[in-house]
Amino acid sequence: MEPQIVEKEAFTVVGMQIRARPMDPAIPQLWDRFVLRMDEIPGVTEPGVTYGLMDAMDQETGTFRYMAGCAAAPEGALPAEMSRWEVPASTYAVFQATLPTLGDVFAAIYQQWLPASGYQPGGDFCFECYDETFHPDDPAATLSIYIPVTSRESS
Repeated sequence: MEPQIVEKEAFTVVGMQIRARPMDPAIPQLWDRFVLRMDEIPGVTEPGVTYGLMDAMDQETGTFRYMAGCAAAPEGALPAEMSRWEVPASTYAVFQATLPTLGDVFAAIYQQWLPASGYQPGGDFCFECYDETFHPDDPAATLSIYIPVTSRESS
């Protein structure tokens, strides 16, 4: 499980968000609601690409913030029930997964790859990127998981 290490500039995601637990059925339900409304987002900067963003888990509640959204212009009016998430520029370890393997890949990243790598977490968030070729009904369709990282040597 070797990721690709990439630099990504800061970008803005506009979408709908919830508080959830890992592998919570509320996440696919959020996507179902979001997909019906994503055409309402003005200034989409990556047509056909969607993002699932997560912040750090609240250890007390076992939940995290999850947003289903699209990259969009950082300013302008927001559709009702939507918000903005500013994603900072960072170095990312990028892993490939499918929807059926998503939970296992996240577990392997944090329990195996990260502790054994020369990297440490570089932020309190991560995100999934679903490109224009992704189709949720295809169990073999791949998505990318972006984990912000910094070199252990630079800390």
